[in-house]
Amino acid sequence: MVRGPRRAPPRCPVAMVTGTRASGLYVGWTRHRRRVTVDRSFRYRTFHALLDLDELPRLEREVRGFAHRRPAPVRFRDRDHLGAGDTPVKAKLSRWLAGHGVALPDGPVRVLANLRVLGHVFDPVSWWFCHRTDGSLALVVAEVRNTFGESYWYLLDELEDHGNGVVRAHADKRFHVSPFLPITGLEYRFTFVLRPERIVAHIDVLDDGEVVFDATQTGSRRPFTTAALARTLLANPLLPLRTVALIHLQAVRLFVRRVRFHRKPDPPVGGLVRGRFVSEGAIPAGRNPEPPTSP
Repeated sequence: MVRGPRRAPPRCPVAMVTGTRASGLYVGWTRHRRRVTVDRSFRYRTFHALLDLDELPRLEREVRGFAHRRPAPVRFRDRDHLGAGDTPVKAKLSRWLAGHGVALPDGPVRVLANLRVLGHVFDPVSWWFCHRTDGSLALVVAEVRNTFGESYWYLLDELEDHGNGVVRAHADKRFHVSPFLPITGLEYRFTFVLRPERIVAHIDVLDDGEVVFDATQTGSRRPFTTAALARTLLANPLLPLRTVALIHLQAVRLFVRRVRFHRKPDPPVGGLVRGRFVSEGAIPAGRNPEPPTSP
């Protein structure tokens, strides 16, 4: 597998945004595009929150309608990420990385994710950006979910800095997301554009070097304030339900077009089913095994 040249650790311009908070709202769109068999794409408006984990208590105090550790119309809940339970997500992330022989960097940890709105959330992928104390980006964890209540985490710690805020990484596809794409033999190529007022996260799915599918998530920065959050919610009502509906509608269209259908396999070891880690064999009822120690 060919890789680009390794450069100095990429700086994260998002960390240098002028203002008193690193956290912000990113308003834009998401696009899914199939490139083989049937050339089809769909795009929809969306927004995501970039949350600095150390700023969550302050955001809960200062932004009306938003909360982290208590009920509110808009929430970021620890149990929605990185496994079931209300253990702080930073501790969950640190434990999972340690199981892979990687220490959580000492700098800020920021997550780009969908928020829980009126009790509903569906986040196809959450991006965990982990920084060193000097502001350079050390690694990214991609928390990928499907519509079957399963999730899988990809550790992206071999980052390629292409300059001007552009970072790339690669990983083999290990987890079932769409029934119209297989798992074996495919590779992910991740491209991030991390600039002060804009974030882009792009995924190419490669089959022997050919792009067969891609997905793009892009957003322009808004301040994470009460007023900005209210305006964003009014402009994007019922976002979690709309996202799931659009994904299923696209699946129906591909099925009607007789695109090859791949049955869902068992989740991989290291994945999660309804928040519980998959170890070797079935998960015993009522147990939540520790994160596995190998990817």
